[in-house]
Amino acid sequence: MRILVLYVDRDGDLKSQGITTPVVERDEVLRLGIKYILANPDDSDANAIFAAVKIHDKLASEHGFENVNVAVISGSPDETADVVVLRELEQVLSMYDADVIYFVSDGPSDEAAVFAIQTKRPVISIHRVVVKQARRVEETVTLFRYYLNKAVKEPPYRTYVVGVPALFIFILLLSAALNIDVTRYIVFPLLFLFFFFTAYGFGIYDFLRNILRRYEATFVITLISLFVIIIYIVNVFIQAYTIPYFIPLAASLTPYISYVLEAYLRDKRVRYGGITAGGITFSFFYFLLPKLLPPASFAEVLQSTMLFLMSVLVFVLVIQIVRRQSGGGA
Repeated sequence: MRILVLYVDRDGDLKSQGITTPVVERDEVLRLGIKYILANPDDSDANAIFAAVKIHDKLASEHGFENVNVAVISGSPDETADVVVLRELEQVLSMYDADVIYFVSDGPSDEAAVFAIQTKRPVISIHRVVVKQARRVEETVTLFRYYLNKAVKEPPYRTYVVGVPALFIFILLLSAALNIDVTRYIVFPLLFLFFFFTAYGFGIYDFLRNILRRYEATFVITLISLFVIIIYIVNVFIQAYTIPYFIPLAASLTPYISYVLEAYLRDKRVRYGGITAGGITFSFFYFLLPKLLPPASFAEVLQSTMLFLMSVLVFVLVIQIVRRQSGGGA
């Protein structure tokens, strides 16, 4: 079994320092690590490069130097990072045809490349390098005071750290003093803002952006539609029933309408796949979801499920017929 110890700099830090990758063979990787740490002594990438060399030496002593090699590859800071990583991995594999890969990283951001790398070779292990730092309490307090002072006193940061929170608190206190209910007008924009942050934090934002990167209007409409549907479902669970059902029904269909229209305006082609997906989604929200929120009887759920499946079948057949009659489409 031939093992490749691979350090992946997914976000392209090495390239930003003028270093050309990929780098293969132990001595070359060691030279790279020395060059990089001299230029960036506080960077964790350098430690990870040396860790990859150490792992190589350990595995080579166990399996033989002819069966183990080490390499460093680098991606890019944008959404093409995994594409660049795969391209460099192919170059490495053309020089050393490994059977499996021992993945080395310095954090979760680099480990996101594992899924792409596994399309080329199995990853048998993941080793994350954590740089140990020891700071005394006084140093931590001094650092905290420095950044707090910077955030409070410097105008570019003061607006967001002090001004915006103070404005919200002032409006809330003023409305309470005058007995005016303005809370709902403040809460919903904040609710959508934190929904956006949640989607961004859990990767939903990136997932949708990668799918809809050419369709900017559809991307924005999809985020808003998801927000409306989630608010409706929560509303049903707490049995408030203040949101009419036609609103989430329209929200479920709007992204597909936007996608088909935007795609047609861009490419002058009808996206039948978007129409089909829109019809299936609409059927789900129209027939099935009302019986699931709140749960109805088994017979009602079964009847709604049958109606949903029948509508999907009819809709798919109609779209296929229309597509063939029109000469095809996406």
